[in-house]
Amino acid sequence: MKRPELQIAYRSGRVVAIRPRELEPEPLGPIARETGFKVSPLCDRFEVSERQLHRIFTDSLGISPKDWLRRDRIVQARQLLMEGMAVKEVSVILGFPTPKDFSREFLILHEVTPTEFQRRHDAERDRRLE
Repeated sequence: MKRPELQIAYRSGRVVAIRPRELEPEPLGPIARETGFKVSPLCDRFEVSERQLHRIFTDSLGISPKDWLRRDRIVQARQLLMEGMAVKEVSVILGFPTPKDFSREFLILHEVTPTEFQRRHDAERDRRLE
């Protein structure tokens, strides 16, 4: 059986794309950001159809590429919030239509608003410094 042109896997705690013609696996986080967290540009980047990408993701990670992109976008948002970036700025950088849309998506996945997440993170950091 022919080896697939694209594989998705966890390596060192990160999701990576493995292509036979590339020497090193590519971390998907930066690629997701470059493609605007959209499935279609991701397919174009890896030269696969949406159906193929869906099959590769579900076989490898157990979730669809759309769900993975959604989660990764919020993971990147968490990192930016922990670095002290404003909620509005994070929403723009990560391509959300409005800060309200960003807040709603964040709340769905973390059960806390981005502002509250940031407050809790700052309070925890301050406690550790005391």
